[in-house]
Amino acid sequence: MGIKTELLSKANDIVASSTDAKELALASAIVKNVAEAEGVVDEEIYTIGTAGSVGFGVGAVRDWQMPAGFIKLAGHDNPVSENYGNVTDMNGSVMVAIPKFYFKIETNNVLISSKLKAGYVVHRAFINEGKEHDYIFVDKYGCGNVGGVFTSKAGLDPCSTHADHNPIASLKNTPSNTYGGLYSAVKTRGDKHFLTSKFIYSALAMLAFAHGKAATTTSACAFIDVDPKMPKGNLNSALSDVNDTSVVFSPSGYSNCALTGSGSPFAKTTHNGQECGIADLNGNMWEVASGFIRTDANGFLILKESVDITNISSDDTTQAVGGAYDIDLYDVIDISDVVNANDGWTYLGNGANQVFAMSTDRTSADYKRTALGIPLATGHSATGTIEFGNDGVYRYLRDEMACRCGGSWGYSSGAGAFAMYLGSYRTHSNDSVGGRASVLV
Repeated sequence: MGIKTELLSKANDIVASSTDAKELALASAIVKNVAEAEGVVDEEIYTIGTAGSVGFGVGAVRDWQMPAGFIKLAGHDNPVSENYGNVTDMNGSVMVAIPKFYFKIETNNVLISSKLKAGYVVHRAFINEGKEHDYIFVDKYGCGNVGGVFTSKAGLDPCSTHADHNPIASLKNTPSNTYGGLYSAVKTRGDKHFLTSKFIYSALAMLAFAHGKAATTTSACAFIDVDPKMPKGNLNSALSDVNDTSVVFSPSGYSNCALTGSGSPFAKTTHNGQECGIADLNGNMWEVASGFIRTDANGFLILKESVDITNISSDDTTQAVGGAYDIDLYDVIDISDVVNANDGWTYLGNGANQVFAMSTDRTSADYKRTALGIPLATGHSATGTIEFGNDGVYRYLRDEMACRCGGSWGYSSGAGAFAMYLGSYRTHSNDSVGGRASVLV
């Protein structure tokens, strides 16, 4: 073995297992410098990575794949950097690049791959306008109002859909202070920004779950030291996490809402348990998701793969117009084995039963409901399991339903990365409900 090869091997071992920050920084520098000296580009940095390892859950982006006006933050190409895979968009909002991935579910183990392998299927989050996309850029933080723009930055009072709490109606395009108004709010950032879909929230929860089960060191995944092995959040009206009181948040000045990205230790609040990850997916503010609606006339509806989600800029209900409640954009999905009445809360996990269905057929109901985070009929229960964070699903048959994700500062029992609330109407307004933007490339 040559000296460079041996040095690189040892440095990679340190990156994978060390918990010492200085060791990690030095080893990372060695990996980068040796690779540059050899003229080698580490192709793995452009993938989703390996569950349980440093850098998993985000990825670097090649220059030619960056959207116009987006800028890489310092450390973007370094898996141990707090800015790995992080960018700013043309308005200065911080977003995180999530490379396309494929998954396979075996009982309650979620396997993640950057390549299509036998028994795996691409996640629905990466399909738009009938095509697979290489990356999703997702807001790193909840969004506040900066100069009339719905902005993703740390330390902001998050915008809500209510006049009493930093209302989205104050944004420069004056959306309505309703859940449906968020489709317009994200467009203050650009035409290609869209209200983050339920598919994306489910993909992030899946990544968090897979990483939490695979990781063996807190340097790779900070939140695994306290069950559930899922991202922690601002819950229970205490500016702290209900399961891990070592995690605390800075007050925004409104009720028990926290400033965006203010959790400390920050890595415990991200989807991959690392500084580079997406924060506040559990608690603080409920976030309205696109792509999953319901009407009394048609039942539950899932956005067609052929639709361009970036064209949805309002909650218009008129058929054939292209608004979020234009039923022509959707397929019917039958989830009556889980939601068939106004039954209230149920929780993910039911003993050792498999929670989510697995199918490689993207036209199947099993594939679609897993993409939405809807459990199997036997995969939920009155209490759920700690493995899935006891995350809740609020079951309701609501006409023109707006799906809410994650939970808020007062929802300790049902909150979590998998949590969803199906009892809201698109014209509802609430001081603890907001959203975030995404972009596909």
